[in-house]
Amino acid sequence: MKVSDLFLAEMEPDLNDWVRKFDSLGDLFSAMPQLYANLRAQNIQGIVEDGAIIIGAVHIGVGSVVHAQTIIRGPAIVGNNTVIDSHAEIRAGSFIGSNCAIGHSCSIIESMVMGNVKVGAGAFIRNSVLGFGSVVGPGVALGAEEVDRSLDLVSETSSKIGVVLGDYAVVGANSSVKPGTIVGSRTILGEGVLAGGTYEPNQTVILRQILETKPRSSEHRKNGCSQ
Repeated sequence: MKVSDLFLAEMEPDLNDWVRKFDSLGDLFSAMPQLYANLRAQNIQGIVEDGAIIIGAVHIGVGSVVHAQTIIRGPAIVGNNTVIDSHAEIRAGSFIGSNCAIGHSCSIIESMVMGNVKVGAGAFIRNSVLGFGSVVGPGVALGAEEVDRSLDLVSETSSKIGVVLGDYAVVGANSSVKPGTIVGSRTILGEGVLAGGTYEPNQTVILRQILETKPRSSEHRKNGCSQ
């Protein structure tokens, strides 16, 4: 799927021009460091609450708010009018666009989040690109190779290209999306889905569980077995 098929929404003109000059997703990922090439020092134009930690070359846009106990490591860019909730961690090499909402305790690592994106609490995003207006539910893991929900651990090991969400794509709560997955624009991945591969635009993917009911054998009933 081409870059032009995934990202069509209008953003800031400079960002539109930059994204649309790439033909392939591989070229887009390789060029992401260009976003920070001219970022040499901290440029805080928004509000950083007491207790938040900003390390290195970080740009915080006008009207944005970084809540207490959040950590942002540069180089990183946060656009205008974006809110990053408490205890979130934004690692070096991350770009977060304007008018975004990043939830409590999220981790974003070497990823590009375009404008108007909503990320739910506790989401893990690595080496990924989230298109304009996309929604990531709470507890989602994008681009992690291993997810162990029973131990509440998410491996940070991933391939170079994590997950790509087209404009207005949605990933439901507690879903895990494997590295290399491409989700087309306006496609919805439902809650609790383990997803991988390529999903065309305007699709809905849901987890369907089947419950099987069968009678207990007479031997089990006689012995009082619970099976």
